[in-house]
Amino acid sequence: MNRTYIKLSAMMFFQFGIYGLWLPIAGKFLTADPITQGGLGFSEGQMGMIVGFAASIGALCSPLIVQFADRRFPAQRVLGLLMMIGGLLKIAIYPQSTFIAWLLLSVSFTLMFMPAAAICNALAMRNLDNPDRQFPGVRMWTAIGWVLCGWTFSFLVLKTNVEPSWLPPFFKGDDVPMIAAEMKKSVMWSGIIAFFYGLWAFFFLPKAPPFESKSKRPAIADAFALLKVPSIAILLAVTLIISPMNHLYFMQCAKFLGEAGLSDAYLLPAMALGQIFEILMYLVLGRLLPKLGFKVILSIGITAYAFRFFLFGTIGIPMWIIIIGLGIHGVCYAFFTSTCFIYINKIAAKDVANSAQSIFNFIWYGIGPLLAVLLNLLLAKNFASGKRFVLAEFQPFWYSLGTISLIGLILFLLYFREQKETNL
Repeated sequence: MNRTYIKLSAMMFFQFGIYGLWLPIAGKFLTADPITQGGLGFSEGQMGMIVGFAASIGALCSPLIVQFADRRFPAQRVLGLLMMIGGLLKIAIYPQSTFIAWLLLSVSFTLMFMPAAAICNALAMRNLDNPDRQFPGVRMWTAIGWVLCGWTFSFLVLKTNVEPSWLPPFFKGDDVPMIAAEMKKSVMWSGIIAFFYGLWAFFFLPKAPPFESKSKRPAIADAFALLKVPSIAILLAVTLIISPMNHLYFMQCAKFLGEAGLSDAYLLPAMALGQIFEILMYLVLGRLLPKLGFKVILSIGITAYAFRFFLFGTIGIPMWIIIIGLGIHGVCYAFFTSTCFIYINKIAAKDVANSAQSIFNFIWYGIGPLLAVLLNLLLAKNFASGKRFVLAEFQPFWYSLGTISLIGLILFLLYFREQKETNL
């Protein structure tokens, strides 16, 4: 394992670890009662705006920023600057108490984070000798960072009387008093880590100077021209179908598990199995992708989405089978989402590699969550008798997601044809 590989793995660890540090518990401290728990007391709708809408805006605007890393400035410098600014914004969010301040600063942070995440993928694959084989091993550290940063914060800040446990995160203990106030500190720490990570990235990540280009158009225009490539057009169309399914899973899974009988204390550990299996899937993806090819691997990923939803919709199955279904998330994300990153990098011209990654993020993190919100409202209107789904009403909900995922799979199998590199 050479020094470049280690640096790229560290980049992925910190880039997504700072998000995993605060996002899984954001819903709690944003909505918790200020007096009894030390939270901010925002409504569910306001929490959704801060967590979901802000991320969507960042992803939608990402291509406009990322293009500067293709043809004007070294990508590692742009990445470092974005994360240093993002870190300062995150630190500035922490002492705020009003919804408007949290929303505006959260949007500002995602305007830094989402372009940086796209640059990470392109920068990593540019500095790997064999991206198809090596990138999954580097990308694996995003899941490790997400899990370990969140678990470490919980262990050090949120628990007392800690003792070992056989369930993830492999420890248990008593919640600290005013726990939501302590949870909010995750925002400050993510900002501090983001700033120093950005400083390190600016000076020490492998060099990725801008490419010279004969094109007179902006890099983002050339990146969108990839839609002329049939395989890219089909892949992004299917992504537009699968992305809302992915976000709906995270919106409703914890509620579903509670309705199915899982104790609140085990919700986060159970859902963490998805990230643990994702790490395992990355270990095999690098070996399988060169042997099986992109179409087979991507098909497995889409099939995993459909299978998981139909499994969840089978009311009355034992809890241990549902828990296994949570682990399927690792197959979904590694075999579809991360493989999309690799394929787009393979097809895109070198001088638009960063922008091409941001086009995928534009759909996956930008349009997808917005469609998920609309679809969730539609499904709730048709299947939920009250303000939220009860267990029996989750069956048509999950079956609907499974059916939509199958439609995406059929379209992909019929029309996707793997291509070699293109000059577009």
